[in-house]
Amino acid sequence: MIKKDIFNKDLKEQFKASAKDRIFRFVMADKKMRGAIIHSTRMVNEMRANHDLGPLETLILGQGYIAAGLLCSTLKGKNERVIMNIQCSGPVKGLEVESNVFGEVRGCLKTRKIQVKNIEKIKYLSTLYGAGFLTMTKYLDNAPTPYSGQVSLVHGSIAEDLANYFLISEQIPTGFKLSVFFDGEESVKGAGGIFLQALPGAAPEKVIKAEKMIQNIDSLGELFAKGHKPQEIINEVFLSLEPKFLNNSRVEFFCRCSKDRMEGYLKNLPGKEKKDMLKNGPFPVEVLCHHCNSAYHFNKEELKSLGR
Repeated sequence: MIKKDIFNKDLKEQFKASAKDRIFRFVMADKKMRGAIIHSTRMVNEMRANHDLGPLETLILGQGYIAAGLLCSTLKGKNERVIMNIQCSGPVKGLEVESNVFGEVRGCLKTRKIQVKNIEKIKYLSTLYGAGFLTMTKYLDNAPTPYSGQVSLVHGSIAEDLANYFLISEQIPTGFKLSVFFDGEESVKGAGGIFLQALPGAAPEKVIKAEKMIQNIDSLGELFAKGHKPQEIINEVFLSLEPKFLNNSRVEFFCRCSKDRMEGYLKNLPGKEKKDMLKNGPFPVEVLCHHCNSAYHFNKEELKSLGR
């Protein structure tokens, strides 16, 4: 992966931002509900820089990245990963995000620029999605084949449609809160999210109570921008449900693409395509990873060597 530097080579600031971006897992309501809270300001800013996104695209894909980061809290095996895919008829067109058990998140929008007239008149993001589907695919260590489930988009909201997916496809009451906070200059100053899920035996009244509590948080991203810590927020919001933290781990915008992997892709192209590329170029040939927008370049000699 080729990650753009958003810290102007300031290692101190880079390490500070990296230390804050973590996911904290907890249980509450007599251990009958599990949850996670993610601080992901650096992740969303690096995503924005690599994909070269405007504010609207950053908001929508940022919510997708935060959701993917939260979903990785449900993974256990060392090779496990989850992919969320949204396809829709509206200007958003769709997105795909992926996370693994190590907290590595990658993904992209299905259009480089969301085409919207009079963006300042948009009141609800739901109007940008239209009809469509949300598909979840899980690669689990103890499963011989990937598990995949799909639901129709009902709300035009990643958080609400994800909750609907878990209720319809997996019959588990679940809640999400996804937040990207911008300052007056459209810079991302805070980003994060919360995931809650009822476990077997959870009291229905406590599940309803938790759902109301999570919806009453105005802007998690703004709280992070003001310096609030994830544990403080959970302890304050869900005080009466007595949350207990289990562990925490890193979360990061990261893709395992490399020039060597792209070489493998070029080697597997049909012979006719490779000959045409060698003859007509243009050089250097650029190969993009759509997951992270890293660009890998190959000169003519490198391309010749791939055919040997």
